[in-house]
Amino acid sequence: MKNNVYTTVVRQLTDLLKQLRPNEYCQSLAVLNGSSIGQHTRHVVEFYQCLLKGIHGGVVDYDARERNLMLENDLNFTIDCLQAIENSIETIKNPNEPLLLAVSYCSDIQSFIETNFMREMVYLVEHSIHHYALIRIGLQENFFNILIPKNFGVAYSTVKHREEVLNSEC
Repeated sequence: MKNNVYTTVVRQLTDLLKQLRPNEYCQSLAVLNGSSIGQHTRHVVEFYQCLLKGIHGGVVDYDARERNLMLENDLNFTIDCLQAIENSIETIKNPNEPLLLAVSYCSDIQSFIETNFMREMVYLVEHSIHHYALIRIGLQENFFNILIPKNFGVAYSTVKHREEVLNSEC
C-alpha cells in the first residue's frame, strides 16, 4: 500500500507538526476549549495505533486507546510515531483481510462488527481530516508563522466539489 491516500493523510500531519516548536505543540488553546494541538494529534495517532494493533490480533478496538501523554507533550516522539505508522501502513500485505471491530456504546455491552483493514483506513482518513480541521483552527488563531496547506483539514469530497465548481465557472 505504498504512496497512497492513506499514508498521504498521515504524512500531512507529520509535515505540519515539523513546523511547530515543542511548547506550541502542547500549549492549551482557548479556541480549542483548552485542548492543545498535541491532544488532538494524540487522539488521531492512537486511532491508527489501535488499527495496526488490531490487524495482529484480529480485533480493532478504538476505545482501548492507551491515552499516552507522551503523544500529547513530546513533539519529537509523536513525529517518530507518525513515521512508524506510515511505514506500517505501507507494509500491509492483505488490506482486505477480515477483522472484527469492537463497539461498545454502553459500558456493559460490547458488540463486534465485521470489517477489514481497508474499510477502517477509510474511516481513519475521515476521522483524521475532521481533527485536522480542528488543528487548523488552533494553528490559524494562535501560530501565524505556521504554513498550513490549502486543503489541510478539508475532506477529499469537499476539495473535489470545490474544484468542480471552479472549473464550471470558467
